[in-house]
Amino acid sequence: MSETDKTPPPRRTIAVTFAGLLLLMLPAAGLAFTAATFLVDRLGSRRVPIDFTFIGINFALAGCFGYAGLATIRRWRGWRIWAGTASWGMIAIIVLGLFAAPPFDPDWVVGIASRIIVVALAVYVLVAKRRERRSNIGAVFE
Repeated sequence: MSETDKTPPPRRTIAVTFAGLLLLMLPAAGLAFTAATFLVDRLGSRRVPIDFTFIGINFALAGCFGYAGLATIRRWRGWRIWAGTASWGMIAIIVLGLFAAPPFDPDWVVGIASRIIVVALAVYVLVAKRRERRSNIGAVFE
């Protein structure tokens, strides 16, 4: 086999690193900020009970998105699964959330724009993940 027939070795692309950074910054940081703000707001007013279920779910989702972002940036083992699951999870949350929204929301433009941004982020992560070539593990055993 000549040198021109060999496929070039897989390399890390900046698109996947940027996708991991976006996963780390937008959903993970946003969910953690939402949960922390909700907790501080509820601690400030003594009359409203604290909903620990909402806070716990937000912190758990923030941890999952944060781990997916770090795994994608560092290319840890299984990073493709984490990035794909996080992206498809965001798409599922948006699709299922569309039907739960009130029919006449006064801020419908902001709601639609934020949903489009989240879906665009998820699609970007999926495309970046797909375009980065996998390492050929079979070549190790030849």
